[in-house]
Amino acid sequence: MCGKEEPMPDTQQQSATQQQPERYAHRRTAGEIHRCRKGHRTDIKPTEWGKFGYAARDEEVLSKEIAYDSQTVPIPRVKRCDITPEQFFKEFSNQKRPVIVEGACADWPASSRWSLDALEERFRHVDFKVGKTDKGKNIQLKMKYFADYCRHQKDDSPLYLFETKVDETSTMRHLLDDFVHPDLFPDDWFALMNDDSRPPHRWWCIGPKRSGTTVHTDPLGTAAWNAVTHGVKRWVLFEPDVSKRVVKGKDVRKKGEDTEAIMYFDFILPRIKETYPDVKVYEGLQNPGDIIFVPGDWWHGVLNLEDCVAVTQNYCGPDNFESIWCRTRKDREKIAYLWYRNMKKFAPRLYQHATELNERDGFRMRHQRRPGEKLDGSDDDSSSSDSSSDSSSDEAEDLSPLGLENALGPGVKLGAGDKKRRVPTPLISGSGRNGAVVGTEPAPCRRKCESLAESRDAAVTGA
Repeated sequence: MCGKEEPMPDTQQQSATQQQPERYAHRRTAGEIHRCRKGHRTDIKPTEWGKFGYAARDEEVLSKEIAYDSQTVPIPRVKRCDITPEQFFKEFSNQKRPVIVEGACADWPASSRWSLDALEERFRHVDFKVGKTDKGKNIQLKMKYFADYCRHQKDDSPLYLFETKVDETSTMRHLLDDFVHPDLFPDDWFALMNDDSRPPHRWWCIGPKRSGTTVHTDPLGTAAWNAVTHGVKRWVLFEPDVSKRVVKGKDVRKKGEDTEAIMYFDFILPRIKETYPDVKVYEGLQNPGDIIFVPGDWWHGVLNLEDCVAVTQNYCGPDNFESIWCRTRKDREKIAYLWYRNMKKFAPRLYQHATELNERDGFRMRHQRRPGEKLDGSDDDSSSSDSSSDSSSDEAEDLSPLGLENALGPGVKLGAGDKKRRVPTPLISGSGRNGAVVGTEPAPCRRKCESLAESRDAAVTGA
């Protein structure tokens, strides 16, 4: 079966063919796309983005059915109408089981507002992130040019719009009105930090067909939900105990072969299955209106079979707090310090739990260690407080009223001098700005949320 996947490597051994220029509707699109391609990938020329001819093989590669067997198993599926948040926590998130929830976002306004035509009309002149340079500088492109590109591109692995600043930019913030935070994922404990301190956690994206992401795990062991409103995504997942070398296909790739998502699904993944028959592979299709749940530390990759629009968010909650806290306190010391400080002020039960974990492991926070004292087993490349991945200032503002509302629920009123005195004792659980509410809601809703929170708290503390 896997032997049939070899034509692509042979094609890659051939000399690169020049990509024929696409015909775009806007006069300036070609120049803008050339600029973005040149900045995003320096390993190939902007004219070589279609050199392997995948656009001509869409029917063959993108329409190929997934062949399930004893090794390749379907990602579990459940209809949203058939499961409650309590059941979801018990059966999936707390068990760290991936699942596709059908119809979980089918009623979002985004189902009509996020079509390519509608987005072009609403955000025509707004710049969105479509890549990064080798030096880490964002590459931006106006929506009107990106929409034109999506309709006409013939790239093997197209530019991927992946915007992280939807919450921060006034022109993009209207996107937040188009969806609600899924009630299956009510927790956002990283919201106990201001947005300028917390790690990136929410992305709004448009992936043209043939684009995708290579297999990876999410930072700090966070779990993630991904909601698709338009298009179809093909997912592959591996369990956390499978080695990076295996899932990346490092022993089955041939010299000079590309590792973009389209190549991975086309011929690298079949080789992995053939070489490692005992490795279980989870695959499935995510359709419009579906939300997929990816537990922390699960390897996952995705290929967009059609032009896809989605929003995704990483979170920390009762199902993964222990592992995330233990990793954050070691790898992101400044972030952990700010988080810990705000737990003490605004989430005392969570602070107590974090303290107990520190005491259990004999771990001392950076403010508890002597000057110059390093973590046990740390080195200059991993846990240093000077790491570029941990650049938050110790003097950062603890928490803004909006940040506290994100963590505790709407209705909290804080003045500059009232943070310590006027905040009601919160539940551990948090909320997203778009609808998940815990802590200060009206009584009926709050009682329901408290009941769910208590069951989650019991799972966390072992009660």
